[in-house]
Amino acid sequence: MEQQKTFGEIIKSKYFKIPDYQRAYSWGEKQLIPFINDILEYYTKNEGFRSENKNYYLGHYILERNYNFNEYEIIDGQQRITTIYLFLIACNYIKKDCNYYKKINLTPVSYDVEGFKAIIKTLETNTKNIDLAWKELLDNIPVKTMSFIRMVEAVRLFIDSFSGDSNLPQLELEKINRYIDVIDKAHCSIAIYNDKAVASQIFELHNTRGIALFETEKVKALLMKNIYINSSNPQQDIEKIQKSFAKIFEMEERASNAWLRGNISLDNILMHHLQAVDDGSKEKDFGSPFAISGDNGSFEYVRKEFLKKQSKDEILNYAMNLAVEFEISIDILVNKIPNADINNHLVGDILLLDKNRSIIFLLRAFRWGNPMENKLIERWENFLICYEIIYWNGYYYNAKTYRNKFHSFYRSINKDSKLYNCNKLLCMFFKGEKNFSYHWKHLGNNAKELFEIEKQKWLINAYGWNKTAYLLYKFEIENGADFNIIRKNIYKNDSLSIDHIVARSIEWRDLGVENYLKDKDHADLLWKKIMRVINGIGNLSLSTSKANSSDSNALPVKHLNSFKKFGLVTTVEQVRSWTNPEEFASKIEERSESIRAFIYDKIINNQDIWD
Repeated sequence: MEQQKTFGEIIKSKYFKIPDYQRAYSWGEKQLIPFINDILEYYTKNEGFRSENKNYYLGHYILERNYNFNEYEIIDGQQRITTIYLFLIACNYIKKDCNYYKKINLTPVSYDVEGFKAIIKTLETNTKNIDLAWKELLDNIPVKTMSFIRMVEAVRLFIDSFSGDSNLPQLELEKINRYIDVIDKAHCSIAIYNDKAVASQIFELHNTRGIALFETEKVKALLMKNIYINSSNPQQDIEKIQKSFAKIFEMEERASNAWLRGNISLDNILMHHLQAVDDGSKEKDFGSPFAISGDNGSFEYVRKEFLKKQSKDEILNYAMNLAVEFEISIDILVNKIPNADINNHLVGDILLLDKNRSIIFLLRAFRWGNPMENKLIERWENFLICYEIIYWNGYYYNAKTYRNKFHSFYRSINKDSKLYNCNKLLCMFFKGEKNFSYHWKHLGNNAKELFEIEKQKWLINAYGWNKTAYLLYKFEIENGADFNIIRKNIYKNDSLSIDHIVARSIEWRDLGVENYLKDKDHADLLWKKIMRVINGIGNLSLSTSKANSSDSNALPVKHLNSFKKFGLVTTVEQVRSWTNPEEFASKIEERSESIRAFIYDKIINNQDIWD
C-alpha cells in the first residue's frame, strides 16, 4: 500500500533495518553535496522556511514489514535514510541539544553495526580534536569496511560544511533547527509490503527503469523479477538469491584494503564474471559483455540471456546459478587470489601485466583447480609477455584470430579437464606445436628472434609501449626490491606513471651549458646524444603521476627521493651516479643494456618453465 507522508511521520514508532542483501552505504561527495544543497534550497536566508506546498521531497521508500517485531526492512531508500541519520548526528555534534536523530531507529547491514555504533559514540562523547578522534576510530575499529569509511567521510563532510570549508556548501550553526525542520516536514512516498517476493518485484519495477543504480543491483533485481514470475515458490527462491548477494556485498566491503582490487568496482567484477563464467556453463563468447553498463553492459547481457531460455525451469536455473557463481567469483577475487599472492606474487603480477585477460583466466582457473601447481601461472605470465613483445614489434595480423586463440585457453579450463588442457595448450602454442598465428609459428623462438632484431626499439623508443612499466617492475623485484612496497606506493591507487630520468625538457644550465650561444656546437652535440636515447628503456622508471609531475624537469639525482620512497632499489643504485651531464647518454645506454639482459635471461629465454 503506497502512502504520502512527511519524513517525521514515517519514522515514528518504526524500527528500520537494512538487510544484508542490499548494498552497504555507498554515497560519497558526489551525492552528499547535492543533499546539502537541497536542504539549503528549502531554507534560504531571505525567505526562511518556505510554504507547505513547496516542502522538500525526500524520495520513495519501499519497506518490507516483519509483524513480529514491528521491524521494517528497507528494500529501497537505505542510502537516503542513512545519509539523513549521519547528517543529524553531525548536527548534534555541532549543537549538543539537537537530538532529533534519536527518533530514528536504524540498523545497518550486519557487518557495519559495530562501526555504526562507534561513529555515534565518537560524536556523542568526543570532547577533543575531532580529527584526532577520527584517526583513533579508524585505527582501532576491528572491521574496517569501505562502507564504514564512507560513513565516517560523510559525517566529516557535514561537519566541515558547518566549519566554513570554502570547497563545500555553507551550513550555519544558528540555522540547524530549521535545517532539521526541513527534513522533518519533507514529503516522502512510502510503500509497505508483507511479502518478500512482492517487495522485490516492486523494487525491480521502480529501479531498473532509468533511475541510476549500480549495474550489480539492477542485475540482482532482474534475477529476482524472473524468479517472481516463473517460480512456484518465489518467496523461498528469492531468499536464496538474497543470501548470495548478502555474501557478495559483505565480501566486497571487507575487501577494501586488498591492493589486488585496485580500481575494480563491483560492477566491473560483474562484467568480468559474466565474460568468464556466467551461470557456470559458459564455453564461448568470452568477450561479452564488453562494457560495464549500457546497451553492451551486464544488465542487457543478462536480460538477453533470459530471453534465450525456452522454459520456466531454464529461467529459474539460470537465475539461481548466476547468483551462486557470482558469489564464487567474488570469493576468488577478494579471498583466494590475495591469499595465493602472499606465497607467490606472480598471481598478482599477472593482473598488473594484463588485468582483463588474467581476471577471466583466474576466475576459471581457481574455480576448477589449483593454478599454483604445475607452473601454470609462470607459463601464463611468460606467454603473455612473449605475445606482447611480438605484437609490439609489428606482428599484428588478423587481431580477431588472436582474440579467439586466447578464448581457447579459457575454454580449456573446465570442470572435466581442470587445468591440464590449458597447461598443455600453452606449451603447444609456445613451442610451435600449434600455431597461435600463421605468421608467428613458434611463439617462443619468434619472441627471442624479434627481441634481438628490434634491439634499437628498446634503446630508443620504449616509452610508448604500455608493457614497459611491467618490465621495469619485474626488473626491480628480480634485483631485490620488495614487490609489496612497489605495489602499495605506485600501483594500489592506480597512480602508475612512467618517469623520464633525464627529462625531455631539461634546461641547458642543468646540462652544464652556461652560455648556449657561446657553446652552441658542444651543447647541440650533447643534446643530440641524449635525445637519441631519451625514450629508451634505460631512461625510464616507475613513478606516480604526482611525483612525475613534480620531478619531471629536475636533474636525475633530484629524482632519488621519489625512487627511494617507491622502493625502486636498483633504480636508486644506478641513477645515483648520474651526476655528469656528459655521461647521461652513456648511462642511459648502460642501464638499457642491464634491463635488456634481465628481460632476455629471465623472461624471453626462460626455458625452465616450459620443460
